[in-house]
Amino acid sequence: MSFIEKLTRRWEQANSLLCVGLDPVLDRLPASLREQSPNIAELLFAFNQAIIDATHEFAAAFKPQVAFYSAEGEGGEEALERTVRYIHETYPDIPVILDAKRGDIGSTA
Repeated sequence: MSFIEKLTRRWEQANSLLCVGLDPVLDRLPASLREQSPNIAELLFAFNQAIIDATHEFAAAFKPQVAFYSAEGEGGEEALERTVRYIHETYPDIPVILDAKRGDIGSTA
């Protein structure tokens, strides 16, 4: 099945065109979450997992933005990998759009 076919099928299943952006900024995570662990990968993944689990019913797709993860170094890269793997394993019918463009807005420069 092509990506477009998968996305179209998901639009129909969810009756929604919602694309959930997963663009975490470490400093903006809730303090209660930041206090749970000093591990960047754990924090970012836990934040993403909560968003994914809360929105999967309505999501036509999930879209992590690579620049937000790259900004956090190895921990960010690990969180991105874990996030994509989690979506594929837990919600395999929901497509993942990896947003890898840079410099289109200030936060991705």
